[in-house]
Amino acid sequence: MTAPGPYALPANEKKQLATHRVGRAATYLWALSPVLTCGYAAPIMLAIALARRRDNLVLAALIVHSALLTSSCLVMGTFADQTPLWGDVLIYSSWFLAAIGGTAQLLVIRPLVFPAGARPEVPVAQLSNAEVLDRARKLRDQARRTAEADPMLAKRLAIGRPDLPRQFDDGGLVDVNHAPLHILTSLPGVTERSARQIQEWVERSGPFASLGEVMLVIEISPTFEHHLREYCVFIP
Repeated sequence: MTAPGPYALPANEKKQLATHRVGRAATYLWALSPVLTCGYAAPIMLAIALARRRDNLVLAALIVHSALLTSSCLVMGTFADQTPLWGDVLIYSSWFLAAIGGTAQLLVIRPLVFPAGARPEVPVAQLSNAEVLDRARKLRDQARRTAEADPMLAKRLAIGRPDLPRQFDDGGLVDVNHAPLHILTSLPGVTERSARQIQEWVERSGPFASLGEVMLVIEISPTFEHHLREYCVFIP
């Protein structure tokens, strides 16, 4: 059994996140619309901003852009194809200011007009302490059965070896015969001295077969036997 994979979003949560991203992208399109329309969208977008957020500066910008574009339209309508030089300057200046200035203003006020809403919450399963402990105990039992049935497979899965890279969840077991010193000392009641005794015994006499053998020859208080029995595994 491998460790649980990454949490997969339900279909409705994916839809909420997609809608959230599309909404944020739409606000940028709103801000860029003046430059995409030669400035003509600036008064419309500023009016939308003013409707969503009352602001004197936005009102002033709306009046200025509306006046510039109205003036350019009047000049074009009055002179048609024979626009004088000052008229061309007014028309092109109005377009430029409305396009570039309007876009810059909208980008600045965009976060205020469209404040970032709360990102849709992704529900995460919450387990009670009792459920967590029970799940870990079941994983340890399963890992022990695997080690008893196939010790070589247990070694490949690194059962009882949290110091090694692995994908198998053994519920927190420690392989007494092969774990390094700092892992052995994480066991209840196992001091650095007794961990060294365990390693020396394994090197000299071979692996332990059970916790009973360890308790007979290693200096560990019997009061920890119950806790050790829960977390120790003995892979030959």
